[in-house]
Amino acid sequence: MTQDLAASLLAVSGRRAIADLYGAAAAARQLGKPEVAGSLIEIAEAAQREWTRRAELRDASIIPI
Repeated sequence: MTQDLAASLLAVSGRRAIADLYGAAAAARQLGKPEVAGSLIEIAEAAQREWTRRAELRDASIIPI
């Protein structure tokens, strides 16, 4: 579920989604909601992994001339 949510957020917002998730996690922590912050960080990390995976696939598909 976390990976699906992360992929959906990337599809909508691109890499900006990762920064937004980390920002929201920091805000949640400041508001005394560590469980929410932890969940947001988990989603952000899944989004980062997905972004990296896609970049690696993109790079692998480039054929040098």
